[in-house]
Amino acid sequence: MSIHNQPIITRNRLPIPPALETFAARLGRLPWWIIIIGLGLAAAFTAFITNDLYRRALQFVTDNPILTTNEYANVTYQVRDPNSASGARQVRGVLTGQDETTTTVKTQAEVVFKLPATDFTEITCAVGKNEACEIGTTVSVVRIGIGGTLLFEDLGRFQVRTDAGEIIDVRKIGVDVPTQQRTPEGCSASPEGTCRIRLNLKPDEAANILDGVLTERGGDRIVVQTVPPIFETLSKADIQNTIFYEPRQCALNNLSACNEGIFMTVGITLISFAGACFIGLCVGLMRISKNPILYNFSTMYVEVLRGIPMLVILLLVGFAIRPWLRDEYPTVAANFQLLVLGVGALFLAYVVYTRLPFLKVYPGELIRPALTVVVATALGCLFLEWLRTNSNLSTEMGGVLGLSIGFGAFLAELFRAGIQSIGRGQSEAARSLGMNYVQSMRYVILPQAFRVVLPPLGNEFIALLKDSSLIVILAISEMTQKARIFAADTIRPFEAYITIAVLYLIMTVTLSFLVRVLEHRTALPR
Repeated sequence: MSIHNQPIITRNRLPIPPALETFAARLGRLPWWIIIIGLGLAAAFTAFITNDLYRRALQFVTDNPILTTNEYANVTYQVRDPNSASGARQVRGVLTGQDETTTTVKTQAEVVFKLPATDFTEITCAVGKNEACEIGTTVSVVRIGIGGTLLFEDLGRFQVRTDAGEIIDVRKIGVDVPTQQRTPEGCSASPEGTCRIRLNLKPDEAANILDGVLTERGGDRIVVQTVPPIFETLSKADIQNTIFYEPRQCALNNLSACNEGIFMTVGITLISFAGACFIGLCVGLMRISKNPILYNFSTMYVEVLRGIPMLVILLLVGFAIRPWLRDEYPTVAANFQLLVLGVGALFLAYVVYTRLPFLKVYPGELIRPALTVVVATALGCLFLEWLRTNSNLSTEMGGVLGLSIGFGAFLAELFRAGIQSIGRGQSEAARSLGMNYVQSMRYVILPQAFRVVLPPLGNEFIALLKDSSLIVILAISEMTQKARIFAADTIRPFEAYITIAVLYLIMTVTLSFLVRVLEHRTALPR
């Protein structure tokens, strides 16, 4: 039988109701990527609210910020003291407040124990026992038990989170270990707090007898202050020197202490991006320069830095360049300054030689580039001198330097492309109006170029935010490093890394939305 004579088999499609087809079409047009991301974030926020381990991970990687604090910084002051043989003494403690004339320092921290009624047997005071002890009297309390969730256990101690939210370490030497009670029976320590434990303490152990002042007493608990706080008010006129100052507790009224976790990530990203923009703009202008030295130097910088992984750049800066700056650079700084002066002199000679004929007709054609070379040389020497006196860069500055240098190469190509996208007629029109090269760049070319590069510049900022996690290799306490520490402490990496993944996603999605809005608002009319 010929293939042309074979019967054609047709399959009849089942009729679809028009309403269902319309519903399916509308369903397909929904932005499912937004819906899925939103559902994922909603699930993550639910976990942060309901799951203790996720909540602790979130607090840890965000530096545990609070609304207000009165513990601003750990300080050490050298204070004038006429009674001392040296005429001065040191005051160490926590800065808790200051005004125009005085500074208050807490030189001794308060130690407080919150005991539920089931954790002690008797209160002994000067008058008698139990009901006779009033608030503010000195008491002695025998602690007989501790209850809560078991977070950690080793050969010598239990780590328990009490129902009051306190995390305390209990030495096994003071515990009647065989009588401990666990719920569920036989459960093990868990960072999630799934194992509840009741420890019976030995009443004859000195560590289980609390001597202090009764500060609170209710039907279900007492509060005993075993060590009172001590405050010292210093006159600012008597403070001769601040020997040590370290921000203490992250709060809205103490933002200088918010320097770890997500705050460190955002801070390093902003500073690194500013540095990368400066480097990128300078190198981008050098890439379009007709000067062969500037062009070749900038091209070499771009090609080399774009060809090296960012992690390798950070390793070089953090573990090679930064130690070299600290140990070797101060001894050779003068040689580098002489090199800069020599290069500047050569450039100045080149400018004078090539533009000397313009001196009588257009003196600005000689004076302006000559002054530019002199100022650039002076600034280079001043920078090298500043680097000599500040050669011991911190680890954080090493991370900023590495990210700025690495991303500067990418931004240089971005700026170069943006400048070259502006038609030559714009530059020629600026020159016809009497503008020189610098003026035409400042007032005509660069404003239009920035409008072109602004959206991709936002994308590079997002990329820098994500790549800032690479500085974890330098052990900087940014968000990823904090997550690593939390995962190591709790032996629960899933919750730690899911937490920072959600935080990075929130930041990048928000920035992506802002970049789209910016791109729409700055788009050139078609």
